Amino acid sequence: MLKTLLLSLGCAILLTAPGKAIAEEPPIAAAADKTSPLKVGEQVSDLKLKNASGEEVTLASLYEKQPVVLVFFRGGWCPICSRHTGELIKAYPEMKKLGAEMVGISPDSVESSKANVDKNSIVFPILSDSDVSAARAFGLAFIVDDATITRYKEFGIDLEKASGQNHHALPIPAVYIVDKTGKIAFAHSNPNYHQRLDTKTIIAQLKKIE
Repeated sequence: MLKTLLLSLGCAILLTAPGKAIAEEPPIAAAADKTSPLKVGEQVSDLKLKNASGEEVTLASLYEKQPVVLVFFRGGWCPICSRHTGELIKAYPEMKKLGAEMVGISPDSVESSKANVDKNSIVFPILSDSDVSAARAFGLAFIVDDATITRYKEFGIDLEKASGQNHHALPIPAVYIVDKTGKIAFAHSNPNYHQRLDTKTIIAQLKKIE
């Protein structure tokens, strides 16, 4: 009964013996406004993702040499995400001059990520979080309700096709700046996916990092 309840809340548990839990993954929230994003000062987990070429990338490898800007977005199918990506592309050279790297993270599969990179001429790395493990670890993942799934399909948006998974989960849009110790130096997220962080704010925050 307990295992069924935990799974229904989006928690994956491992059992060594009947009824004995030894590990639990961060939950997937029931709605965007129910998420609990990581905050400034917290340490990020060393997760494994894949780039648009299918190569494995760890978060630690991104921040060990320079601060990194992590931008969580919904997917290449999202027009608002694409507009924000265009703004990020313009700001990317200045971020590099400040000694930082930027990467985008979405639930898109490797194939969908590559298509997004090619279509929008994205100059910074895009990482596939198709199983939403990173979104869960950062407290950003939520379940998309059935009515929204149906509405998306009417507009030709298929979340399962985009991610290659059937979890029906997305991250709320978020921007994190992680320093070289793996600690969060800046955090911004908003359950309202229409609202995106101004690139000027990202640049200003990067200038504060030593």
